[in-house]
Amino acid sequence: MAIEIITPQLGTIKKSTKDLIISTLMYDHPLNLTKLTNAIKKKFQASVTFQGVRKAVNQLVENGVIIKNAREYDLSRDWILELRNFVEKLQESHFTERTGIKDIQAIGDDIKVYTFDNLIDLDKFWDKLVAKWFEDDKDNKTEKCYTQLSGHAWYVLGQLGEETEIMEKIKRFNIKFYILANGCTFLDEWSKKYYVDHGFFYITNRDKKKNSNAQYFSVYNNYVIQITYPEEITKKIDSIYNNTKDFESFEAAKLIKILREKTDLKLTVMRNPVVAQQLRSFVLDKFNVKK
Repeated sequence: MAIEIITPQLGTIKKSTKDLIISTLMYDHPLNLTKLTNAIKKKFQASVTFQGVRKAVNQLVENGVIIKNAREYDLSRDWILELRNFVEKLQESHFTERTGIKDIQAIGDDIKVYTFDNLIDLDKFWDKLVAKWFEDDKDNKTEKCYTQLSGHAWYVLGQLGEETEIMEKIKRFNIKFYILANGCTFLDEWSKKYYVDHGFFYITNRDKKKNSNAQYFSVYNNYVIQITYPEEITKKIDSIYNNTKDFESFEAAKLIKILREKTDLKLTVMRNPVVAQQLRSFVLDKFNVKK
C-alpha cells in the first residue's frame, strides 16, 4: 500500500483530529489510545472523544502515517522519510528559478545530481548548500574542517561577492578551511595570497595529473559536493590562467563570459562518510594534517 503524504495544518487555525494526533505523537510516543486521547486534551485543550481519536488513528494507520505495535501507536518512519523527501522536492521545485537548477535526480536517499547550464549559477548553489551545512552544524563544539579541491579557485575573480559571503560564514563558525588548487599560475598564486590573508590554508598541487584541472570537490563532515568540468570549459579557463602573467594581461571580461557560457554541468551531492573521509584525507595530506 502506498504511503499517503499528509501534512498537519500549521498556525492558529482549528486543527483536525488527525492533525492533533500527528502533532502529539511528534513529541510524546508511543501511546495507546487512552493516553493519546488524554494527551491531546491536555496539550491542545481540544474537546476530542475516545471514539473520535480511535477512528482517526485507524484511518492514519490505513494511510501508512501511523504504525501500531501491540496496543501502542507511533508515527511511521517510512512516512516521516516520505514527508521529508516531499518537502525537499517541493522546496527545490519552487526555488529552481532562483538557484538556476535545470534538473534534479535522486540516486537513493543519499545522492542527488543537480544539472546547471552555467558555472555562475552552479557556484551560487554550491555556496548556499555549504552555508546550510554550516548553519545546521553551528552548535557543534568540536573542531570543524572544510576542505576543497579546485582546478582553479576562480571564485575570487568571478564571484567575489558570493565568495566573500561564504568566507565570512566560515570565519563566524570557526571552521578551518583548507584549499588545494591544481593550478599554479600567476592567478592561482594571487588567489593563494587572498585566502591566506583571510586566515585560511591554501596550497597549489604541483604534482597534478593530466586533466586534473577539471576536478572540483568540497567536503564538510559526511557531505561531499563534486563535479568534473566539461573538457571544453576546462580548456577555456586554463587558457585564461596560463596566458595571464600579470593583472595587465588578465582578460577578466573573457573569464566572466566563460563562467556564464551555457553548457551541461552535473553536480553530485552525497552523504557518504567513507567517501568524505577519503577526499578529506586526500586534501589534508597535502598540508601534512591528519584528520
